[in-house]
Amino acid sequence: MVATTDIRRKWRPGDAYGYPVLTGVRIFGGTMIGVTAAMAAVPAGHVSAVALVGFAEEAIDNRDGATGDQMINAKKGVTLIPLAGAVPADIGKTVYASADDTFTLTAGALLVAGTIDAIDADGVWLKTR
Repeated sequence: MVATTDIRRKWRPGDAYGYPVLTGVRIFGGTMIGVTAAMAAVPAGHVSAVALVGFAEEAIDNRDGATGDQMINAKKGVTLIPLAGAVPADIGKTVYASADDTFTLTAGALLVAGTIDAIDADGVWLKTR
């Protein structure tokens, strides 16, 4: 549809989003977060994860709470990750997560964490989706 007047859109920075944490789940700060089909946050690699959404800004323990009793912010951007064996030719390739701090270039049935943004003396830099 073609606009016929100005549009006042809602905006947010786009580098962090909040999600309710699934019941019975503990998420450690700085680890990759996934979401369930119901948009509840879980650690990457959780059996119910359908998409990966970023890295936990802080630790949240909802092991004794109901879904939504705790909220967590998932941070997006470029961050250093452990990924052995990556070489400069891998820059731009898709990275997958098999657990909250385990990454690989091999897809299998894993969810996409992002792409390799850079490799330097510090290691591999992941750009989240």
